[in-house]
Amino acid sequence: MLSLQLSAQEPVLSLDSAQQQARQNYPLLRQQEVQDNITRLQLRNIKTNYLPQVELNGQATYQSAVTSIPIKLPNMDIPELSKDQYKATIDVKQLIYDGGATASQRDLQLAQQQAENQKTEVELYKLRQQVLQVYFNALLWNEHIAAREQMMAEMKQRKERLQAGVENGTVLASQVDQLQAELLKTEQQHFEAKTGRTAAYKVLSLLTGKDVPENTRLQLPAAAQEKSEALNRPELRLFRLQTDVLQQQSKLTGTRAMPKVSAFAQGGYGRPGLNMLENKFDFYYLAGLRLNWTLWNWRKDRTERAIIREQEENIQTQSDAFALNTRVQLQQQSSEIANLTGAIERDREIVELRTKVKNVSAAQLDNGVLTVHDYLTDLNAETQAVIAQRTHEIQLVYATLYYQVIKGY
Repeated sequence: MLSLQLSAQEPVLSLDSAQQQARQNYPLLRQQEVQDNITRLQLRNIKTNYLPQVELNGQATYQSAVTSIPIKLPNMDIPELSKDQYKATIDVKQLIYDGGATASQRDLQLAQQQAENQKTEVELYKLRQQVLQVYFNALLWNEHIAAREQMMAEMKQRKERLQAGVENGTVLASQVDQLQAELLKTEQQHFEAKTGRTAAYKVLSLLTGKDVPENTRLQLPAAAQEKSEALNRPELRLFRLQTDVLQQQSKLTGTRAMPKVSAFAQGGYGRPGLNMLENKFDFYYLAGLRLNWTLWNWRKDRTERAIIREQEENIQTQSDAFALNTRVQLQQQSSEIANLTGAIERDREIVELRTKVKNVSAAQLDNGVLTVHDYLTDLNAETQAVIAQRTHEIQLVYATLYYQVIKGY
């Protein structure tokens, strides 16, 4: 269930809950269940290799000549075979030994199942990154909205004071007009920020499969702590599983050179039967053992195993390249974290100074010794400093979380 914990005032959504629900809602997750069912059915078919195989066969022929004895004996009538012959048989075959082919087929099928399921995990990991990005975009929009609302509240308060001065004849009406124009501009920026937040919340609703209303409060998660430097990406596990599939294919190829032993039995009815000298319909049967052993196939198996080794080398190359690119990303992300950490330290000082300057400007404006233009310049500077500080703080949390995502944690 989506962790939209309803309080008395507003619902709350955490990042972990959003990612968990997005995973459960993602259509590709059902693909794993489908793949498991496919594997179960294929394994059932493979098991039938050890069960008796029964075939019904029929044949009717006409031949230009038949076997005959070119002599005549006194007092003995040797029958002549008919040129039209018929037979119907039931053949039963039982595999006794197949050189490990059936076991290798089973192992190959299981390896392919794991590889296919891991492909889904790779896509789900990309979904996790997408939810992380959208969630923090929404958090940033919320900070923009809060800063604009604070700025509008202060400008409205200042406007009321100036309006009173206009009515008393101590302030020019143009001063109020200038403040009103800036207020309208801020309201426009506030509207744009709300539009951006609305879009982010709608995307969250689509990804999670749950309605995320705009009054939902998004919890800012704690910054991630450093973990092991080892990579744990699902793509790397997929490369390993794909190598396992190739190794199982190589084992299956090797079983082709092994001897195959099976028992067989045949019961039939036809003309002639096993006794070729009796030209009549008769029942017959035979049973025995059969050995199949391919002694030479022009090194086809050896060539196929060589191809598989090349494919394994190709996968290893892809894995090494992916690991290298991932470590490059980690280095870049580490630099981003360091830059944001330093920026936040300076942001606190900048906000403190900008607030002091703006407060002085506000007092001077109230006393009529400062123009609205100069006051708005200081107010905008303070607002931008506050937005920058909050943006950097949120970006720092995002950067630490994304660093762990890049590593695979």
